[in-house]
Amino acid sequence: MTLQNTPLRGEDIREKNEKIILRAIQHSEGLSQSDVVNLTGLKAPTVLRIFSILEEKGLIEVASDFVIRDSDKKGRKPVYYRVVPASQYVIGIEFWSRTAHVLVVDFSRKPVYSEDIILPESIDADTVSHLLEELVASAIEKTGIDAAGLLGIGIGAPGQINMDTGMVIRYARIPGFTNYPLARRFERRFDTQVLVTNNAGVIAMNAYRRGAARDSHALFTYFIRQGVGGAFITKGKLFSVLGKTTFEIGHTTSVMDGKPCYCGSQGCLETYISETAIVEAAAGHGYQFTEIEEVASALAQGDRRLRDIIKEEAVQLAVSAQNMFRILSPDGFLIITRFRELSDIYAEVVRDCLEQDPYNAEDEQIQVYSDAYSPLEAGFGACDLVFDWFFSIHEA
Repeated sequence: MTLQNTPLRGEDIREKNEKIILRAIQHSEGLSQSDVVNLTGLKAPTVLRIFSILEEKGLIEVASDFVIRDSDKKGRKPVYYRVVPASQYVIGIEFWSRTAHVLVVDFSRKPVYSEDIILPESIDADTVSHLLEELVASAIEKTGIDAAGLLGIGIGAPGQINMDTGMVIRYARIPGFTNYPLARRFERRFDTQVLVTNNAGVIAMNAYRRGAARDSHALFTYFIRQGVGGAFITKGKLFSVLGKTTFEIGHTTSVMDGKPCYCGSQGCLETYISETAIVEAAAGHGYQFTEIEEVASALAQGDRRLRDIIKEEAVQLAVSAQNMFRILSPDGFLIITRFRELSDIYAEVVRDCLEQDPYNAEDEQIQVYSDAYSPLEAGFGACDLVFDWFFSIHEA
């Protein structure tokens, strides 16, 4: 019997309807039962029954302080409900070779705790995983979350990820991150659902849903730090192939026989636009920078010569975006670095290139957004992995 021919059980339908209603309430400041009937198309008796179940489970409560709409109407006033913030918690983690961030949000998706740490140099995968586990354990202890109240853990990890298994397929900057079972380690430690995807993906999803690129429908994101990550979102979902994140965009060839890359290839995109590449490009023009923070500071002070040097390197990013446009046809590109001035320069060059692309129809508006990396927003994106999983259970 195929999955398509398998009838849904009554329990499955009930749980699906519960999730539909619960998600609607969570995304509002307050909803009445009649609101939910109108929003979902479910019958009033079904909605009434599910409201009672959710209230009994302690997941929703009467929003007594909610400002009632249409208060001038006669008749019985509706009762509005909202989720109980302290009923469930979600933990989000985002990390790379230098830093890690943890965020705890309640069931209303409001942040209740966050912490950042700097990772030691010359660290291996097992040590990183242990430090991340301790970061989560500390967050649980400080917020007082019990086991029943933890809905799950979402992780935005660097490198190529198998989202189905929660495995880091490869991240060369930290030894040992090859076919590494990251989700399984956290599941064993905390006995909860753990979801893992590439950190460019969680950052892109947050920007798509509530951040700089929220007006986009199909969004390609470049996330540029020590390396270059890519993510494509279409119809509200992160694109993957066979459950794997696939955009190793930093290691696509930008220049044949170009600069040598640590991966063993030549001319990779990140050898031109990563933080290290920009510092090296500036040094080639006489600047004495040793860290990308010095570059960002000079840009903030209006160094136009440095700006022109970076624009020259950014041509390789523009060519990459042009190729992605011809392959995927997104209506938006998002460029994120750790520094707004750098993001703006990259976005300007990409925008100019796409506007001149002969494959860009005159009536097609391609938005190019720029933003600075925010650990908090990355944490929100990681938390969304868990909420998406929770509300998608038993959906067709």
